[in-house]
Amino acid sequence: MSPSFAQILKLSLALVLASALPAMAAQPPDAELTAAQQAVSRADSADGDQYAAQELTTARDELTQAQLAMTARKYKDALALSLAAAADGDLAYARSRAAQTRTELVQRRSEIGDLRSRLQIDEGGMRPSALDSEPPATGDYAMRLQALAAAPQLTAFGAFERLRAQQAVDALAKAPRRKHEAADYLALRRVEIAELTARTESSRRDIDQLDRERSELLVEASRRDAEAARAETERLRVQAQIQAEEAERLRQQAAQSDLAMQDVEAAIAGVSDVQAAKLRAAREREAKLAREEAELVAGGKLPSSRWDDRGEVFTLGGDTFAAGKATLTDRGASSVRTLAAYLQATSGSAARIEGMDPKGALAQQRAEAVREALVKAGASRQQVRAAVGSTSKSKPRVEVVISTK
Repeated sequence: MSPSFAQILKLSLALVLASALPAMAAQPPDAELTAAQQAVSRADSADGDQYAAQELTTARDELTQAQLAMTARKYKDALALSLAAAADGDLAYARSRAAQTRTELVQRRSEIGDLRSRLQIDEGGMRPSALDSEPPATGDYAMRLQALAAAPQLTAFGAFERLRAQQAVDALAKAPRRKHEAADYLALRRVEIAELTARTESSRRDIDQLDRERSELLVEASRRDAEAARAETERLRVQAQIQAEEAERLRQQAAQSDLAMQDVEAAIAGVSDVQAAKLRAAREREAKLAREEAELVAGGKLPSSRWDDRGEVFTLGGDTFAAGKATLTDRGASSVRTLAAYLQATSGSAARIEGMDPKGALAQQRAEAVREALVKAGASRQQVRAAVGSTSKSKPRVEVVISTK
């Protein structure tokens, strides 16, 4: 079977690269082969097959040929192919990472656009990013590197890859005619890698800024939803009060007729049940939104809770404190900070701290520690009404009971 054009091209390239290398290639190029293996592996892990299939396939073929040349003790060929495989592997990685960053950038912009529209915030378009377009590769390699260093948006990024590209360009400038093609092959790839790396890292910084803006918009959306829920709760409360006053008026009018009174009482009971259900649902929604706002603001999670006749009861378990002490653990401190944010987000709320432990003194100390931590995290002392401890044979815990008007 005669060799294909691609096989002939690869063989020619290997011979050209080999002829361009110094005599030191007579030694086994172990470091260069290892670097090539790492470059191909990194591109493979970065989904190079999806985003840079041609470059990664070329790098794999060159690496395989380099390994075969090492086995055959053809060290000059092994060195040439290892350098080519490393360059193509690095290029595949750079292309793959740029494609993934571009996709993430589009997604973040879409999310922020939706949030701005929802909040009716008009701040103009998004700031352009280095990966928004594919600039044409114009000028010789040295000019491209100079342009990269001079671009304010890119100059702070990809310093290592720019250094490697500069070394490859310097080697090309010094290469004699017979070595020019091999040096040009490596310089072209190293310059393109430097450009892609700088543009990608610049865009990663833009994504970080978009993430911060997205977080701020999410907090603002949560606050607005909570405010709307509080307003709806107040509206329903006033409506319930008006209906109660109207019911009382009807009772007085129907006092002369027992039958009329029974009809009125039945109507009142039905209205009261419906109104109470609406009010309860509104309060539950307000609490849910306040919980979401608190967790967004504090960056933590509220502890588990239940409802009883005292209000909403949050339970801080034994892992909230260091063993046998009243000192909050990191997890406990995070829970208390989030509880403080929840208190601030819930209108007309107050908290009562109750500690329970077989050792009454430790229960009291832990309750007071939670109270002080709540105040330090932003809750007012007027909101935290009491901190009591009691001896209990049940599982040691601290309960934070939050009630609203």
